Parts: sequence; structure tokens; C-alpha cells
Amino acid sequence: MTRGATAAAATPASPTAHACRLVVVDGQQIFRHALRVLLDTEDGFTVVGEAGQGSEALKLVGSLQPDIVVTDLHLSDGSGVGLIEDIRAHFPKVGILVLTAVRARDSAAAARKAGAMGYLLKDCGRSELRSALHAMVAGRRYRSRTPMSSTRMRADLSGFGNRAAYLTERQRLILRSVASGHPTRQIAQMLGVSVRAVQKQRERLRITLQLDGTAALTRFALREGFAE
Repeated sequence: MTRGATAAAATPASPTAHACRLVVVDGQQIFRHALRVLLDTEDGFTVVGEAGQGSEALKLVGSLQPDIVVTDLHLSDGSGVGLIEDIRAHFPKVGILVLTAVRARDSAAAARKAGAMGYLLKDCGRSELRSALHAMVAGRRYRSRTPMSSTRMRADLSGFGNRAAYLTERQRLILRSVASGHPTRQIAQMLGVSVRAVQKQRERLRITLQLDGTAALTRFALREGFAE
């Protein structure tokens, strides 16, 4: 399917006689479970499946045929943007809502270009999550508003996690190595990957943690117990 055909098929099925069926995709199991509990309490919505990896999620979408997929951008087996492209190519009637800690405008633009109908930050309020889902059920796109200063969704999820909770295992290894003083080339050799792969993961660390530079990453790693 061409990019043009992908972009044209961006409207999810609008459920009428049944609750809107959701699949939740997030690499963090505790967050995924808490989000499922939260969404199942919302009238008109039911979570029919959850996955921690993109490949698993694509199979679930094919078998469960949900109305909307709620996905993070950072998945353990690849990029959430890649998953969005795959869902849009194979299941064009499924709506896709990104729920992520990534605030970068280019990430939001990439997700929308891939076919996401909504982009929401994980520190949003529960009411905004509800608004985003209802907008998508009605066939409308949704962009995250300025994060609220109170009644934030993290509180709704029983105080789940800090920024470190959103890191993949590979990112944690790289953060630990950076904090230990290893240069990028050495980290690449230690992990058996290319220098470019490490550089990309460091950039994702910068975006996810909202930290610039090795010194800031090192301070964060020490504070969070990733290095001694």
C-alpha cells in the first residue's frame, strides 16, 4: 500500500450498538495493566487485549479487530511509529491513539504522518484521555493539550512510575554505560550493535528523559540507581 493510500484511510470504524473495543500496547507491564483497569471503568469502552511488543500487537489487532489501538512510541522490539504504519497498512479502519511520554514535536509529526489519529502525553488528565477517545470514535483527530497541573493521569494510575519507567531494557543498558563513562563506540562494541544504533538510542533517551548532554544523563542515572 502506498503512503498516499495509507493516509487516506485514517478514519476508524464508529461503534454503535457495542462498546468501543480497545487494544493497549505499552512496553511497561504495570502501566499497561493499570491503563487497562482505568479504561475498563469508562462507559462505552472495553479493553479486549494488550501487548508489550509491536509484533505481538499486530497479531492481536488481526485476531481481535479492535476499534482503537492505544500505543506508546517506545516498544521493546521496535518503534511505535513502525507499528502505526503496519496497522494502517493492514487494518485501515482501526483508529490509533499514541499515548507516550515523548513530547518532541517531530515525534508527534512522525506519528501523525504514519497514520495516528491522536497524540496524547502520559501526564495528561484522565478527562483528556476520555476526550481523545471520544473524538476518535466520532472520526475526529486529537492533539494533546498543554499538560494539566492537577488531576494528572499518573495519579489516576495509582502514582505509576517516573521517567525511568518508560525506558526499554536496551536504553537502560546504554544509560548505565554512559553513566559509567564509556564512549559511544565502546558501548556499541559491548552491545554488539552499530555506533549509529547507540547514537539513536541516546537520542531517544534524551527525548524520553528530557535531558541534554552526557553530564545530565549521568546525574540522572546516579539519582535513579542505574550507576554507582
